Order: sequence, then C-alpha cells, then structure tokens
Amino acid sequence: MTDRREFLKIAGAATLGASWAGSAAAYSTVTAATARDAFAFPEDRVPMNAANLCPMPIAVRDAISARDQALDHDMSHVSRGRVEQLKEQARDRLATQLGVSPDTLAIVRNTSEANNVVVQGMPLEAGDEVLLWDQNHPSNGVAWDVQASRQGFAVKRLSVPASVRSVDEVVGLFAAEASARTRVVSFTHISNVSGTRLPAADICRALHAKYPEVHVHVDGAQTWGVVDVDLARLDCDSFSASAHKWYMGPREVGLLYVRETRIAKLWPNCVSVPWGSSPAPEVRGARRFEAFGQRDDAAIAALSDTVAFHERLTPAAIERRAALLAERLRDGLEDLSVQFVSPLHAAFSSNVVILSAPPANGSVLVQRVLDDAGIIVAAVGGLRMTPHVYNTEGHIDRMIDAVAGLRDLLAG
Repeated sequence: MTDRREFLKIAGAATLGASWAGSAAAYSTVTAATARDAFAFPEDRVPMNAANLCPMPIAVRDAISARDQALDHDMSHVSRGRVEQLKEQARDRLATQLGVSPDTLAIVRNTSEANNVVVQGMPLEAGDEVLLWDQNHPSNGVAWDVQASRQGFAVKRLSVPASVRSVDEVVGLFAAEASARTRVVSFTHISNVSGTRLPAADICRALHAKYPEVHVHVDGAQTWGVVDVDLARLDCDSFSASAHKWYMGPREVGLLYVRETRIAKLWPNCVSVPWGSSPAPEVRGARRFEAFGQRDDAAIAALSDTVAFHERLTPAAIERRAALLAERLRDGLEDLSVQFVSPLHAAFSSNVVILSAPPANGSVLVQRVLDDAGIIVAAVGGLRMTPHVYNTEGHIDRMIDAVAGLRDLLAG
C-alpha cells in the first residue's frame, strides 16, 4: 500500500508539473487558415461575437484546468512561483509582439480596469480638459464624467460624421477640437457600437505635434488580437485591451501599456502585493498598476499559452485572415441591399460589422440567427457580427443566408 501511494504521489506530481511547460506543441500544425481546428465549439453554436467574448483554443482552456489542478496539488512557494515566471514570460513575449519594452506593460484584469487606471490615475484639476470620442465605451466615457464630477475638470466630446471620406478629415477633427487646456485625449481605436476604425496612429502623431504634453490614450479592446498592433508606431501614451476578446485568451486577464516617460505621472488605483512595503513601488515600470493582491493564477499563467498561439499563427496572418472573412461578409450583405451602420470605406471599416435594425427587434434577430444558422451574434448598435480567425468561409455564408431571411425584421 505504501509503495502504491508513493507511486501515485510521484506520478501525479510529474503529470501536474509538466502542465506548467506550456502547450506550444498543440499549435504545431495550426495556421490562420485552419484555426477552426484549435477550438472546441460545435457547429450549431458558432461564435461570431468576438467584440464581446471569444472562445479560447482547446490547449489554452486545458492549460488553465491543468494549472488549477497543479496549484491545488501543490500550493508551495515553488509551485506558485511558476505562475510568476510564466507571467513574466508572457510579458516579455507580448512586448515583442507589440514593439515595446516589457517594463511598459501591466497585466491587469480587463480593458475597463486598464481604462480606469488612466481615468483615476491622471492628475487633473479645475481648468483642465479631457477630449473624448463620443463612441467610447462607458469605461472610457462615463468613467471620465464621474471623475470630472469629483475633480472639477471639463469633459468635451467630439463626433466623427458617417460621411467622412478621408483620414485627413478625421485627424483634422481631433486636432481642431484639442486646445491648450486639453490634458488628455482618449478614444476607442475601433468602435463596438458602429464598427468605425479610427486612424489612431495619425491622430496620435497630429496631437503630439500640436501639443507634445497631451496624454493620448487608445482603448484597444476591439483591436488587440485581430489587428497586428505596433505600439511604437501607434505613438500613443497608453493603450488598453482584454485577453478574452479578440486575443482569444483567458478571462479576467487584460493589458495596459503606458509609455515609459508617463508611468510615474499616473497614480495607481490599487496598492497591494506585489507593490512592496514603502510608498515608492518596489516593482519595475508599469507593474505598479497590477498590484491587486491575489489573482487567478491559472488564468494568468495561461496567458503565456495564448501568446504562443499568436506566435504560431502570427499577428499579421491573423489580421489578414480575419480581414478576408469580414470582407466576404460585407460583400455578401451588400448584395442583399441591407442598411449598414458600420462603414464600408476601406480606411474606416473593421471586423465589427453592424447592420441597422430597430432596437425592439434586436433580441428576436439574435435568436433567429442562432436558430436558423447556428451562429452567435449580438444586438449592439443594430445586428452586430464580428467574425474572427476561428470562423470559416462556410460560417460567413451561413450568416449571409440567415440575414437574407431576416430583411423584414431588419427593416422594422
């Protein structure tokens, strides 16, 4: 009996310990064109709602489960230290993907939290102004209003007309609305309610050229994971995103980038482990913004597996594949003569494709698409479809066929 127990103990520890090694081998045959094979969803529940929530690859899901088991099996400092190692490994590899230093990245819980680090951490006072796009998410819109009511600064919003036809027009709007009072300009890279993609890099360059000290924050919730993001080229001062959306990663894991020269100017929202024991943080760089105490260790560790998935497919190949699927969807829907909310202009279109629909018909449309085509979409801004790399041409064609039968509901 003793020998058997010792054998099971040793075998179990070896199996669980191996789960920390990562799942890169599971991606060895996966490409952007065959990414469907990496996911477990059935064909009657096909996700096309990446703007809200993406499925995780099977290997990432299994890694979270295995690491939860590993922690329950061994909660020693050595076992838990592996989480920190994997988090730092993920941070290093994410920095390479995004073109920045690892010390400028904080691994937070989601875009909303990242946005609020900027909102609540920015030292603003009466007489200062924050300029926002009127299509920002509430965590990057209402959050500023709440903070303004406490600190007395002004919030100003601008609209981008649907009739714009050039990047220069949009850049000119932001540059014209900013003033010497403007301390922060904050906008969503891709709108979740209209699908409009702003020329973020051009806006950042223009604003910094006019007002070098203005802090430009970009909400990348609808960008990271579907666009090959180069933060150095983007030239923003901070950038936020969630792993559970287009990055197809663990839930309650997000990203905040802060330009190195801006880190010390932002106050942290929460001070706990691993900040340290003195007012000055003992952690380097943007890590000060992730001092939340106990986290979901298994999910954070699995971010490393998600990074490996993107490395295997490559962000550039994911963007190309996803863009082709979105273009196929737009082309097919255009042939149906339905009304779009999202732009068709190549400079402003994205993988967030939205058709006009009466709000009262939203839930019915979503259910009908699921019943008729087996596809999960959303009623945000109209009928919202957000195809990603795990979708196939067949899924797109099923979606188009479903819309063809729903034109009366779309028209109201």
